[in-house]
Amino acid sequence: MKIIKRLGIALITVLTITSCSDNFFDVNDDVNNPTFSTPELSLPSAQKRTVDLLSGDYNSMNTLGNLWTYTWAAAGDFAYFEDETTYRVTSAFRPTTFQNAYIQALANYDYVEKNVDPKYSNYKAIAMIMKAYHFQYLVDLYGDIPYTEAFNRANNPKPKYDDAQTIYNDLIVKLTAAQNLIANPSSTAVAVGNYDIMCGGDMGKWAKFANTLKLRILLRQVPKLSPDFSSVNNGIGFLGAGETVYANPGYINLVSGKQNPFYNGFKINDAGTVAANANATRATPYGVSRFDNSDPRKPLYWLTVAGGYPTIDQNGIGGLPATSLSGIGNGILKSSTMPGIIMQSAESFFLQAEAVERGLITSSGTAKSLYDQGVQEAFNQVGAGSADVLLAGPYAYGGTQPQNIERIFRQKFIANMSTNGIENWIEARRIEPTGANAIPVAKNQANVPYGPNIPVRLFYPTSEYSANGANVPTLVSGDQFTKKVFWDN
Repeated sequence: MKIIKRLGIALITVLTITSCSDNFFDVNDDVNNPTFSTPELSLPSAQKRTVDLLSGDYNSMNTLGNLWTYTWAAAGDFAYFEDETTYRVTSAFRPTTFQNAYIQALANYDYVEKNVDPKYSNYKAIAMIMKAYHFQYLVDLYGDIPYTEAFNRANNPKPKYDDAQTIYNDLIVKLTAAQNLIANPSSTAVAVGNYDIMCGGDMGKWAKFANTLKLRILLRQVPKLSPDFSSVNNGIGFLGAGETVYANPGYINLVSGKQNPFYNGFKINDAGTVAANANATRATPYGVSRFDNSDPRKPLYWLTVAGGYPTIDQNGIGGLPATSLSGIGNGILKSSTMPGIIMQSAESFFLQAEAVERGLITSSGTAKSLYDQGVQEAFNQVGAGSADVLLAGPYAYGGTQPQNIERIFRQKFIANMSTNGIENWIEARRIEPTGANAIPVAKNQANVPYGPNIPVRLFYPTSEYSANGANVPTLVSGDQFTKKVFWDN
């Protein structure tokens, strides 16, 4: 039975901090004062908000990441994505990325984690893992953020901003604690079942997801820092073949507010018409060039036009119209009821491959075998068949360590392209790809770059400066290109 039917329309919570236009789960808790909820209500609500924030509509993190990694552009007859592709980053730029992470997703996860009834120990572990998932992204986007005092604004309306590296270190501690809770649940623990719209209550998969998230957190600090990888060598393992973490609250075709939000925003909306973003969003030369011409994923990622893939550069005002350009393919936007992607199994294998290549973890597989499996998982994700021919040819693993790291980056980039663009933007700052892999910097019509490099951070929203100005780090124009987070310095 779909979770939406189980919860029913009667399960409505008062939300005083923010309102939401969709009514999929009206169970958001006020960040200051959860007036009515239970873990059974708040967990799926939080998970649904995670999908919305990560890969929902125009304002999603996925959209921003695909623009800042130069894989998406606006068609010549659409004035879209202008702030993003001219790098106009201010405190008014995409404020909901910060606000919704705290008010919608994290507030609900925090409520679940702090429930004292021991029967909810599995819920608690899931909430701890998902809090770490969100906090890593917040650090990667902003640096220092509210952490230890983040969820008590009723009594402390001006929480301190914690040091980004200290937060990162604590996320490993919290994920380990969640894994221990999964291994040693309360004697009265109830199964989460379908109230978990990501893993269906499979706690073994949650333990592996936590380990994979640890590996992502640790690798994010490499090569500039040298974190301790011992916490992932625990026998739990990582997300394996076919173990992509999805989220699906029971998406319904052509029902208002209940289609997959990415599909609804970039393919066919719930009124049954082509979404405006679908017409506007087109492939760039860089996005198409990531694929070898013989790669069967290419026509699944990008729509063919007259047998080819015509592209447009960002800010291509006066360029080709949308009808003459390649858009997002059907291997990405599959259906209105497709699940949202939280972390692909392909990414798990690429993380492992890099860690083994660098000698940072022990593994039963070689870097090459893990890389090969990652490529195959990425093929499977879009229904592209076997990767064997390409793995024996243009995508073959082998060479110097820097060459192999670049190979891993490229294939992980392809795997996340159009579905988790924010991960690609963050990783491009860490790996700093070179040559053909280097991310282009957006330019104007006079061929002048809009910055010295792609942006390296977001600014805190105006609401934070208004409510908590004494604690919010000061940023000035130009800092989007130079004021890096700790692992990028």
